[in-house]
Amino acid sequence: MAIRGKKLRTVRGNFDLSRTVVVGSPANPNIVYGYRFPSHPRRIKIGYSSRGLSRVAEQATAFPEKPIIEFVIHDRRARAIEGAFHRALRGQQADTIGTEWFDASWGDVLAVSPALRKASLAYSIVLGCKVVLSGLLGIAGLLVYPVLLALIAAMLAGAEIGPVWDNGQRYLGGLVTRAPSASLEMARHMIRLAVMRDVPGVIHVVALLPVPALMWCPFVRLRAQAF
Repeated sequence: MAIRGKKLRTVRGNFDLSRTVVVGSPANPNIVYGYRFPSHPRRIKIGYSSRGLSRVAEQATAFPEKPIIEFVIHDRRARAIEGAFHRALRGQQADTIGTEWFDASWGDVLAVSPALRKASLAYSIVLGCKVVLSGLLGIAGLLVYPVLLALIAAMLAGAEIGPVWDNGQRYLGGLVTRAPSASLEMARHMIRLAVMRDVPGVIHVVALLPVPALMWCPFVRLRAQAF
């Protein structure tokens, strides 16, 4: 069953998908899922659904807290895979209502699922690359900060921006070839010029906006889960 528009946003809001590991094509609605509650981090429910996470979303309205979806496996053999999980973890079945709850850590779950181990490793590698790229882009934003600050300060003061821009181009153009100490001195010089123009403190914040904006770029298309 497809979920669209406002209903899709509501369904997503019923549980935490921030660290979900997904295996298989989301186009297949037959899934095996595992979720936990924040108050019981070592207890996991492993179940089956023929309607994707819609079933969990419907159940979530009666949950005492928002469940954390640990994994979703999309596969036409989902019912059999659910049974395989239950058999593999039968020694850790929780003393609670139903037969789908287990006192098992994420490591315990990975130990009985090669598919999840593979997907989890790939997800970790991709996430690690995104974090590294985010850091590099943040550094790039910091390097641009002195130029933006000097330009904004010059415009607010009604000064000619041509010389400021030329100086900024020389600074940026030589970042790779110039000694770091020389680049740092040029950056300090541009910041001092901006401060001498008595710019409001908020201008510093504006000039720094590219830093968080650039750092967020690698995560813009991140999809933890799709229906």
